[in-house]
Amino acid sequence: MGTTQRVPLGVRGPWNLVFDEEFDTLNTAFWTPYWFNDCNPKSVMNNVKTCSSNVQVANGEAVLRLTDAESGALLSTNPKDGVPGHAGFEFTSGFVEARIYFPGTCSSRIPNWPAWWTVGQRFPHTGEIDIAEALGGDMWSVYHSAEGSKKRTGSACWAGAYHTYGLHRKTGANDIYYDGRLVHSYATSDGNSPHYLLLNVGVSEGSRLFGERGSMRVDYVRAWQ
Repeated sequence: MGTTQRVPLGVRGPWNLVFDEEFDTLNTAFWTPYWFNDCNPKSVMNNVKTCSSNVQVANGEAVLRLTDAESGALLSTNPKDGVPGHAGFEFTSGFVEARIYFPGTCSSRIPNWPAWWTVGQRFPHTGEIDIAEALGGDMWSVYHSAEGSKKRTGSACWAGAYHTYGLHRKTGANDIYYDGRLVHSYATSDGNSPHYLLLNVGVSEGSRLFGERGSMRVDYVRAWQ
């Protein structure tokens, strides 16, 4: 899959592309396909074990799925996860963007708890930026910090099609873009601490859809400074 677009959607400028993941293969120098421990019930993210067997990279995209109510999927660029050979990726100011297919339909909404987000090493003090996460079937942009949370729900239908979800991280502020349109803007209090990238599928309130039909599909992930 993929596209020839090599600048962020929504913000013009002299951007320098510093991270470009097209998912031709799973590059384990950047990504770990689980949260610290593979498919371990003591290593849970968003209410599920994260199992490398639930992450597939094929045909130019990463596919993350739930196999049951306790087994989900995750990709992380955390450089401090302790996995041998994993250098990871972090950023401070700049723009990160992913083109993602969230499952479901406009009538049934988005099942499971799929999310595209960034986080620092000392939550909540270094912040968490949920660029696009489906909670209870609706799409949300949420910011967490030591001062609390700021959130906004997307008003359109984001299920059953590929869309582009971007974050413009500036000094003291974030702008969130969906398909190049500004949907959420807010002040931040994380000191622009280094953040790493996460894509994952868990379970929360709302419907659940296991296997292929409930998969979250990621065409690319890119970062600019």
